[in-house]
Amino acid sequence: MKKRFSILAALLLVMTFAANAQIINERTNGKVTLGGDIFTDINTGDKYENFKLKAMNVGGDFYLTYNMKMGESKHTVSLGVGMTFHNYHMKNSYLTGEGAYADTTYFTENASVKNSKLNINYFDIPLELNFRIADKFKISAGFKFGIMMYAKSKVKGDIMGDGEEWKVKYGKINNIEQYSYALTLRVAYRAFNIFAQYQFNNSFKKGYGPEVIPFSIGIGLRAF
Repeated sequence: MKKRFSILAALLLVMTFAANAQIINERTNGKVTLGGDIFTDINTGDKYENFKLKAMNVGGDFYLTYNMKMGESKHTVSLGVGMTFHNYHMKNSYLTGEGAYADTTYFTENASVKNSKLNINYFDIPLELNFRIADKFKISAGFKFGIMMYAKSKVKGDIMGDGEEWKVKYGKINNIEQYSYALTLRVAYRAFNIFAQYQFNNSFKKGYGPEVIPFSIGIGLRAF
């Protein structure tokens, strides 16, 4: 019952978002666009012994852009602001307090862990080139500059080895890079788009943590 309610709530949220995005687009004559994406992350960085991700690492973003026409064409250049949320679900490993606050950030292997997640959040400045094709399709290629807002981690399981289930959260993590740099690509049919993003710098300071370089792929909605 709870699962059905969550699905219905998610569908309602998506429909409301799409409707509001279209209203903003129409009232501003296409000069302002509201959009959002849901994606999963694949780590393309070098393997780290105790940082192994599960198959699905669902994150998301939302953004608001101002669109400027390229001459007399229907193509536009967009500049805006937004936020991106990355969720890395670890397999049989977790971030301890010692690992979070140490000079070098490290993760501990533990087969008793049920859930373990690292969350990194960025304030974004996206820049895109948008090319309309036949008034139905749009290809958008761009660059996204991110400023790390906060990072946190949580773990659930028998991490103390005493047979009890513990839930531990860490609201501060050392050695996260302050900035992120990513290339983005969207291929859209009207309001629906397929989204891909490649962050080409490490999420951690080089040499002070695992190499986490996410390739994100998912779907999104924004007014056409």
